[in-house]
Amino acid sequence: MIPRPIAAVLVVFLGFGPAAGAQSAEPPIQFEASIDVSLSTVVVRVVDTWGQPIPDLGPQDFRVRAGKVEVPVVAVDWTSGDDPAPAAAPPSSVNGALVTEALPRPTGRLMVFFVQADLNPTRISGQLRLRPHTRELLETLHPEDRIAVVSYDSHLKLRQDFTRDHDVAYAALDEAMLWGAEREIAPDGPDSLAGHFDFAAARGAASPERALELTARALAPLPGEKTLIYLGWGLGRFGGDGVRMTPAYAPAVRALDAARASVFVLDVTSADSHSLEVGLQAVAEATGGVYLRTFRLPGLATRTLAKAISGYYVLTLDRAQLPAKAGSGELRIELRDKRGTVVARPAVLRGG
Repeated sequence: MIPRPIAAVLVVFLGFGPAAGAQSAEPPIQFEASIDVSLSTVVVRVVDTWGQPIPDLGPQDFRVRAGKVEVPVVAVDWTSGDDPAPAAAPPSSVNGALVTEALPRPTGRLMVFFVQADLNPTRISGQLRLRPHTRELLETLHPEDRIAVVSYDSHLKLRQDFTRDHDVAYAALDEAMLWGAEREIAPDGPDSLAGHFDFAAARGAASPERALELTARALAPLPGEKTLIYLGWGLGRFGGDGVRMTPAYAPAVRALDAARASVFVLDVTSADSHSLEVGLQAVAEATGGVYLRTFRLPGLATRTLAKAISGYYVLTLDRAQLPAKAGSGELRIELRDKRGTVVARPAVLRGG
């Protein structure tokens, strides 16, 4: 993931009119100054040993390096589902005409539950064991959070478009886990998953990796960060040389990055460990998410997940302060003089 640059250019015009009593008006002298600011933002989550977010961190608490060069952190902003919606701007008048601001987009976070369904006894039993805890997880979300549900069994299916109704979302999760009949879902509003969902490609999705890619592509046009909660049993292919990721894995990760979506995995397999968990761990790490097993303590896993997704920091980095020959390097982000784990999508920062 390449941090998104923010470029700002400030142009100042100073004009001086002719002196009093001058016979002819000469064009005013204009001075133009330009200030280029090269900033990049990076989304990170910071949690303690129990998955609890660490609050009240500032720029001085983060150490960010691009390769061997330390990158200045100029601002840190916290975002969570509890943040109030921005107040609507009042109408204003310009030259007698009434001007109103565009209506703000709906508030709340975008969350997608991805159910990897399977009738294998070690997998369907895990899905069913997780059902009551999934309900508890939904109840921890903010009322303004919008939830969509997709599933992959024989192919990718859109089970529920974004909704704030937790009962509707839970019913869709049940339907996905139990292989319920697929139904047609019409787009609903500008921030609709169905509005960008490629139903034809979904019917031809032959792997969960391809299903992840198509889900991410549907999310990409929607604004802001997204959380994808993966209720599944594995990614990759097991062979004589161990687990290998399929060719569809890399496009899926790129699409998730482009969609600004982090994958948080709840492994439903009824086992303490298994071979295909490697792929689940890989996709969580590659997207700035977290991997959790649910076999022994499903309630603890869902509570830990609820804490981990409750909020995140946006770090603003000043690339202009990097040395001219700094080149580029993979970002390494850690806490300075504090204990905690920083979770972020892999990123490369190029010098200013």
